[in-house]
Amino acid sequence: MVSPFWASPVKFPIPFKIWLASHRLGQISDNGSAEMAEDTEETEEKKAGMGLKGWLIVVILAAVLGGGGFYATYSGLVADQFAAKPAPHPVAEQDGPKFVELEPMLVTVGGPGSIKQLKFRAFLEVPHDGSDHVVTLQPRILDIFSTYLRALGPDTLEDPAALIRIRAQLLRRLHLLTGPDAVSDLLIIDFVVT
Repeated sequence: MVSPFWASPVKFPIPFKIWLASHRLGQISDNGSAEMAEDTEETEEKKAGMGLKGWLIVVILAAVLGGGGFYATYSGLVADQFAAKPAPHPVAEQDGPKFVELEPMLVTVGGPGSIKQLKFRAFLEVPHDGSDHVVTLQPRILDIFSTYLRALGPDTLEDPAALIRIRAQLLRRLHLLTGPDAVSDLLIIDFVVT
């Protein structure tokens, strides 16, 4: 029976064995010739490695440990020990934002003699504790919004991307009036040109 290639020992020529043994032991003379160690039996003896049985045991052991670890994490046995603790949220975020509804507006657009009207309705997103300040400024907010919306031309209102620009301009004007932290967002609900 022929043994497989990994089970047979590699046979090196004798000069290589001498060179290897001398470098392992650090015994090279000044003239470059290798001196043999007194224990030549040690280099000639075949050193036993792990062999096929050893590797098979290592692979089986790794598979069993990996499978056990997978089962422990999949079934939740170790989930409680390594679970991340949720960070506590500040009180302002737990309450969430508050929405202030603005009165609906009907604004004539398109200059003098135009019969086009814009129906506008919006909500302001404010922090939970700052809603009273914004409610007291609502008449000024409506004045700023109606002045800006009346200045818009009909061609601007017909552009599909106009709502994004109008919303940004209204929010900018709102921040100038109330301050940057008083209103966090403007939500436009109705924007209809008739």
